[in-house]
Amino acid sequence: MMEIVLPPQGKGPGVLVVHPWWGLNQTILSYGATLAQQGFVVALPDLFDGAVTTDPAGAEKLADATWPQAVPKLTAALDELSRHPAVTQAELGAVGFSFGGFQLLRLIGPEAPNLRAVVAYYAAHVGNFNSGSTKVLAHFAETDAFDGPEEQRDMAEALAAANAGVTLLHSGTKHWFAEADRPEYDAAAADLAFGETVAFLKAHL
Repeated sequence: MMEIVLPPQGKGPGVLVVHPWWGLNQTILSYGATLAQQGFVVALPDLFDGAVTTDPAGAEKLADATWPQAVPKLTAALDELSRHPAVTQAELGAVGFSFGGFQLLRLIGPEAPNLRAVVAYYAAHVGNFNSGSTKVLAHFAETDAFDGPEEQRDMAEALAAANAGVTLLHSGTKHWFAEADRPEYDAAAADLAFGETVAFLKAHL
């Protein structure tokens, strides 16, 4: 199952929003609804088949169990979104948080030719950026135990070498800074990142 949220005008470019390792919780559903208000048809796939947690150990187990199926599930979700009658163009966008962002970065390549724009929140991965069809915006936290300065630098250099996108470092933030239900939440940084995300998606879709 995949929830679809329509924009006020009823039609628009399609954007996939992929949850972090906590699962498809209310925070991500609310983010998807807010993004739809900006003119996008937003699809919210559930990679964990209904499972949601707030416990890091439980979340890690969910992520590990889902890892082999994550990219195929996202490929299927993109295909479903592309065929939705409210989607107005073949090129699609995607936004992913942590685990979800990492899986989207893994997806970039010939298997997802219609994936035109990816926004990854606090997820670093040197993907197939040379494929030429996908542009990337990465929001990095300044202090991140999962994706530290070395991983962030490697991804920034790979994006620059492929002319495939940019990274933004949000000062004073930690991993999960854009998720309102987390203690790491930073409202000002989250709002700034959201504005940059909307501008990036509108520029490429």
